[in-house]
Amino acid sequence: MNLANIDLKLLVVFDAMMVEGSVSRAAERLGMSQPALSNALNRLRLLLNDRLFLRTADGMRPTPRAREIAGPIQSAMRQIEDVLEPSAFEPGDPDWTFSLAFSDHASVVLLPLLIEHIARAAPRVTLKIHSRPNEELPPLLDSSEIDLAVGVIPDLPRRFKHMTLFEDQYLCMMRRDHPLAGRPITLEEFLSADQLSVKPGISEVSRADRFLARAGLKRRVATTVHQFLAAPAIVSRSDLIVLVFEKMSRIFDPSRFYFSPVPVPNMQVSATAVWSDVHTDLPAHRWLRRQLAITARQLAEETGTEGPPEG
Repeated sequence: MNLANIDLKLLVVFDAMMVEGSVSRAAERLGMSQPALSNALNRLRLLLNDRLFLRTADGMRPTPRAREIAGPIQSAMRQIEDVLEPSAFEPGDPDWTFSLAFSDHASVVLLPLLIEHIARAAPRVTLKIHSRPNEELPPLLDSSEIDLAVGVIPDLPRRFKHMTLFEDQYLCMMRRDHPLAGRPITLEEFLSADQLSVKPGISEVSRADRFLARAGLKRRVATTVHQFLAAPAIVSRSDLIVLVFEKMSRIFDPSRFYFSPVPVPNMQVSATAVWSDVHTDLPAHRWLRRQLAITARQLAEETGTEGPPEG
């Protein structure tokens, strides 16, 4: 295909349709009339020899071909926007807003320190924090709906960059008067105890259970929840035990809960910051990553662990 024959505005229309799923909303987003947007969409359909969007009761649904090309087109559009935007970045400018996706784990361990640090270093910068499962992160990063994601995020495509922020490991948490409390639990006790599984994502198997499976082990999961917030209340009123991260244990009342090492080796994870490669050299993004690194080193100092390298 000769690129000279492609009107860039057609790709802008495609991008808006993927985001909005509606001709009227896409037209409003771009400041176009509906007939003008429909005309542009028809031109793109002819160019690509595909209907691209099908009208359904729930709006305009993208075809398989549209879904196939959406990521690369949205990434290219963001690159063009980044090239044309001013390169200067001033943390004191109130117009700077960063959208970040934080896992439950990172929200408890690192986010309070980051907010505290940003409030001192750049009080006019705005942070918008989102909670998204790992499965949803690639398209959000590609389209710049989020600038950066923080959490335990393995197996992302190679087009994404990452920076390790902190290491953590699992602990067993139970109520203070639990029958197994007061001493390290044995492997036999761990595998036979009724457990609460916290599984924020849509995967059928939790991360902890994948660790155990690699060791050839399987625990007894009596209850599964998707909200970490529910775990302490459930454990405090039952004989269930739950696996939590060591750095999260600081937020729990030690008079109510007992923590024991997990009697299984290699139950450690690395929490990382992940971003699209197209943002790597942007001054604002470099600044944001530096603040995350500073915050992660502060966490390491407070917990007596090793933080990310300087620089």
